[in-house]
Amino acid sequence: MASLLEPNSSTIVQCFALDEALKFAEKDMEVHVFTKKIRGERKWSQMWFHGIETSTPLEYLRTAKKLMENLPVHGFFRAPNHIVSDVLYVQSILECIRELKPDILYAHFAYPEGFAAATVSVIANIPLVIAVHGYDVYTEPDLGYGIRRYKGYDVAVRWALDKANAVVAPSLHLYRVVSENILKSSLKLYLVSNGVDVKRFHPEVSGSRVKRRWRLEGKKVVFALKGHTRWCGFGYLIAAAAHVCGVRKDVVFIIGGDGELRPFYEALAAKLGIRRRIIFPGWISRVEVPSYYAACDVFVAPSLVEGFGLTVTEAMAMGKPVVASDVGGLREQITDRVNGFLVPPKSVRVLADRILYLLDNPDEARRMGLRGRKIVEKMFNLDDRVERLLQIFRRLAKSS
Repeated sequence: MASLLEPNSSTIVQCFALDEALKFAEKDMEVHVFTKKIRGERKWSQMWFHGIETSTPLEYLRTAKKLMENLPVHGFFRAPNHIVSDVLYVQSILECIRELKPDILYAHFAYPEGFAAATVSVIANIPLVIAVHGYDVYTEPDLGYGIRRYKGYDVAVRWALDKANAVVAPSLHLYRVVSENILKSSLKLYLVSNGVDVKRFHPEVSGSRVKRRWRLEGKKVVFALKGHTRWCGFGYLIAAAAHVCGVRKDVVFIIGGDGELRPFYEALAAKLGIRRRIIFPGWISRVEVPSYYAACDVFVAPSLVEGFGLTVTEAMAMGKPVVASDVGGLREQITDRVNGFLVPPKSVRVLADRILYLLDNPDEARRMGLRGRKIVEKMFNLDDRVERLLQIFRRLAKSS
């Protein structure tokens, strides 16, 4: 496996990838994770983690030469530090696989993990599967979203997906993006929905520890979790929160995650006079995150762009009603008025009204949450995703 994760992962995609890797290990697969997050080698649970190793100048130049032989020249129009990092990443993986002799390379994100894995795949002739997630393949220039906005990275992504033996998209939205804009043929493109561990994310999980920690007893809790970016939509959520807090005095918002815009969102909450009504806990650890969902009454995903809403799926698995923007892959997860509400992106008043409706109608909110749980069990179960991936792995390994 190639991925930007580590044993104590806290970001959303990292936690998902870690859960997925553990499922592979439970299937008696020997799982090795190559990551830029650590140095050296360590074992955690049932997996081995391998970090980037230092390289001699000669080894570095040899690997760089191999990259130059395979990648179109425009693919080198990237930030110099990224080029150096990519070469070191490839070199470290090549050193490891000489001993490991893996049957399959599996990378999360087309770049940088997929690009590094594709280079290794070409050099070592090992079948490669790349799972795309959104930012690596989809672009929204007005929001500054998507790495393919830049020519060098667009070339690198296209090259990596072209070299992959199979490409996995988690939503119909991203499947169409890849099939219509990147791959020349969709024969090796698979639609395999992301999923969650339905045992780890379950309605019976207790949120009492979170409520005690933040003194939320007797409060209604609205929860959101995402990186604090231009496209997360938290500015609109905070504006909606001001309206909700003006109507009800018993509501507290928790906006989890972190990023360069977190100070801006905290300042916005203060400007609107609701800073004490919004908790910004930062990134929430993999172990703690189910308890935060359990502590909330409503989950909100106000994203302006979304390939697939992992947090939405986690909230659904916890039996929580969801208010989500009517964009991208979220449309495939939320059925309006069935397991939550879809609202127009940037629509502050509609967002606030839907949140208030769920808070004012707890029985209906509970019914929506239970419907969401059933949808996850049927469509977004991580065990089902892993089985689909294993079928792809076995077929590729057999034919290689």
